[in-house]
Amino acid sequence: MSMMSKREWLAVIFLLAVLVAGLWAFSYHTSQFQGGLEIRDSGYFSYPRYHAVLGKFPLWESGEYQFTVRGLPPGREHLQLYVEQATYDNRAELTSLSTSVEVSIVDSAGKEICAGNGRLSDAETRDVDTWVLSSSASSASFWHNSCREFPISTAKTYTIRIKLSEVDAHSPHRTITAMLAGGGYELP
Repeated sequence: MSMMSKREWLAVIFLLAVLVAGLWAFSYHTSQFQGGLEIRDSGYFSYPRYHAVLGKFPLWESGEYQFTVRGLPPGREHLQLYVEQATYDNRAELTSLSTSVEVSIVDSAGKEICAGNGRLSDAETRDVDTWVLSSSASSASFWHNSCREFPISTAKTYTIRIKLSEVDAHSPHRTITAMLAGGGYELP
């Protein structure tokens, strides 16, 4: 077995450096994100890896909210509506609300990527056509099956519209944080 010469070692090291630089240059960088409040990267092996915070709005008031973002990480995303300072302990309160929530996401070509609506009180039914509440000891968020695992392109601009109507009179004074989450490696 022959040993590699110094010149061959340098060539291998150079090729590896070019490969690493190329991978870095063509990978997604959070600095590409525009609009919204912020984007967080939870790390390479996290799922979901990226969390794009779109904006915030009150749960206790009717209104229409629009967020426009660009430079999202490529891949499949899902929309989540986090109820700030809410956990599993607030589940009964949140799923008793008759508030109606309607969402849509449209890309820069005018194509509707996702649309969903329903009452928050339907969350306990876990019906495919309404809102579902996911909760734990540290968080609570609503999601809609129609707005899960939709494709996103870094090059496109997306407009997210959220409308709250028929707000329940017993709505807690909590803020909703709209977020797109995706990317990363989901383990089997």
